[in-house]
Amino acid sequence: MPESYPEGISIPVSLPDVESAGIAVTESGRIFLALPRGGVNHKYPSVVEIIDGKPIAFPDEKINKNVNNDLPSHLVSVLGITLYKNTLWILDQGKRAEIEGIPEGSTKIMAVDINTRKVIKSILITKPFFREAMQLNDLRFDPLHGKEGTVYISNNSLAKPDQSIIVADVATGKLRELFRDAPEVSPQKGFIYFVEGKPHLLDYEKPTMPQGGVNGIELSPDFKTLYWTIPTNPNYYSIPTEVIGNFAKTEDELKKAIRWEGQIVSNGGIAIDQTGTLYFGDASRYSIIQRDNAGAVSLTAYDSRLIWPDGMAFSNGFIYVTIGQWHRAPGLNGGIDLRNGPYEVLKIPVKQP
Repeated sequence: MPESYPEGISIPVSLPDVESAGIAVTESGRIFLALPRGGVNHKYPSVVEIIDGKPIAFPDEKINKNVNNDLPSHLVSVLGITLYKNTLWILDQGKRAEIEGIPEGSTKIMAVDINTRKVIKSILITKPFFREAMQLNDLRFDPLHGKEGTVYISNNSLAKPDQSIIVADVATGKLRELFRDAPEVSPQKGFIYFVEGKPHLLDYEKPTMPQGGVNGIELSPDFKTLYWTIPTNPNYYSIPTEVIGNFAKTEDELKKAIRWEGQIVSNGGIAIDQTGTLYFGDASRYSIIQRDNAGAVSLTAYDSRLIWPDGMAFSNGFIYVTIGQWHRAPGLNGGIDLRNGPYEVLKIPVKQP
């Protein structure tokens, strides 16, 4: 073990009673956060930009209003966000606590120009394609495939085994679901995970930790490879984007192109730097682990605050990570809510060659 570890720098943001999930950071240092309403149906905007240490509604207050009408025009419950150049791609998974089901129009992909704050694209994910067993978790944008690009989404399905990867063609809005319940996106039977020093067994009937399948998703710097992780399975995988981004390919052809990348401990958070080194959040050890292009694994950070390193992004030599407390939710602890704020976002320096 190294003698010292880089400590995370707490980003000054006031989030006393709501957890952040997805995070995106520009080269100039602008920080965007997703504040989903699936755990707590909160009063805050669901997407914010951190300005002078305060969470400011992005792109504006109106689109972030927590309403029960005109849902296609509002951000209902955003979990995943990602940046490509000046566009923030937003995944609205639509699930709000204390509201039965996910109403039509809640679930969508939205693209916003971060400079003009204008919505430039909106793709609704509606029934029957959308199933309420889905838990749309995170997304990445691929500019190389499709007339206007392609979006890849992880569906980790917390409710029951019903996980998959979703591909969206931006120009047409065409959606495709792949690998549904395949071993490469699914939990591993008998899987045990440690969180805050306690073991938890994969158990959909009596869960004591977040369940589900494919969760973390990331693209290589050249956009030619898509990676994904499964919090309840030690294996992680990849596939060439020229294959998965090709709607003409059959699913059998796609399955043959999946590559097993090895094993890594990850609770879902994943990021990549400009060299192609991957970073994985490891709640079992309060850590972030990195794996370089040669396959060498090393410790990026150890910090007692990393109880559930969730959303992750790399920018200018730092890993930015949101700290979740999803494992402390009442549904996993006999009805007792063990979560407590304030919820931190950390900025961690990364040692690079």
